[in-house]
Amino acid sequence: MILFSLVLFRQKIKPHRLPIALAFLAGTLVTYLGQRPILYISIICVLLISVWRFYPIPAVILALSGYILSVIVSTGVFAIWELTPLTSYVSMKNDPDEFVIVLLLALGAKCGILAGLHKLRLGFTFLTHYTRIMPTKENAGFYLFIIVVMVGIIYRHSYPNNVLSALMPIQMLGIATALFIYVMLGKELSFQR
Repeated sequence: MILFSLVLFRQKIKPHRLPIALAFLAGTLVTYLGQRPILYISIICVLLISVWRFYPIPAVILALSGYILSVIVSTGVFAIWELTPLTSYVSMKNDPDEFVIVLLLALGAKCGILAGLHKLRLGFTFLTHYTRIMPTKENAGFYLFIIVVMVGIIYRHSYPNNVLSALMPIQMLGIATALFIYVMLGKELSFQR
């Protein structure tokens, strides 16, 4: 999630390896020992505010964008695995070996997407110029994106047996993805002025 947040918004990684590694370790402990992505997102926000000097709202948007991209990739890997005749999602959760294999496939897919984003120089730079994102009508998409992702995180276990809702309810994931595209690409694609 940390690398997705940084690479997606074209932030420099090399000079900040130590803070990134510390945040990665802290986030991994928090997430996998307690299954609390909100705490991991908070760690990413603290990293962005303290090291990259982002203001709070842009930092939250960066952190949640990395989370959403990570969830999209993982959900895609889970869904593709479900389509194979090897097993179903419900039985996969009960088989630790198979679950680890799918997690490793998801990690490989995430690394591939990160490498692609970096090599092709894809990503956004406009958030680096924001000091504050005021709660105005023009910025409603930013705040709605934050709210939808937070609600999706809170209700992530609503459909425990549905592969499309493995990490976040598919409805929330779909809305968050649409909002992400609208907010990040709105001006470039002439959705908003």
